[in-house]
Amino acid sequence: QQINSRGTEWLNMTFEEIVEVDMRNLQQSGLIPYWDIEDQVMDLDRFETFSGSDEENQAFEQYLRCHVPMMTGSHSLISRGMYELQLRQWFRQLSPDMFLVLKLEDMKIDGGVQRTMDRVWEHLDLPSFKMDDVSAKNTRSYTDSLSEETEDMLERFFAPHNQRLKVLLGDDWENPWK
Repeated sequence: QQINSRGTEWLNMTFEEIVEVDMRNLQQSGLIPYWDIEDQVMDLDRFETFSGSDEENQAFEQYLRCHVPMMTGSHSLISRGMYELQLRQWFRQLSPDMFLVLKLEDMKIDGGVQRTMDRVWEHLDLPSFKMDDVSAKNTRSYTDSLSEETEDMLERFFAPHNQRLKVLLGDDWENPWK
């Protein structure tokens, strides 16, 4: 069922078009009342009062119901990157100590797969195991480059979200993708 619900709506769209559609869907669901889509600016005061509120939680649920088949997150480039919002939903239900949040980028550096897996086994209270095959899996390359304008807009949009992620997860998450 998940494979069948993936959809084909993005096949003939540019990345910029996909981002614009996704931003409009987020706005229509009430999830980003702090973001001005036309001017591409954020009202930081509104962001601070909205983030973590019951209103935000309700808007997120509305967005998932209306725009994300099976509520998987797989159909949204923007909300998929709102990590703090997603993790907070889990942390409300389960102790944050139960989670180990990892950065895929850490696995790309030399020895990174083994170090990451050592953290996983330690978190699960399992003995360490030497990874024999640490080659990249399920990789892809992108032929289109991101326009400077879109990159700048996305950085402005995600900056306060990433700051909230740092507050939730700790200092290791300060500008994790810089």
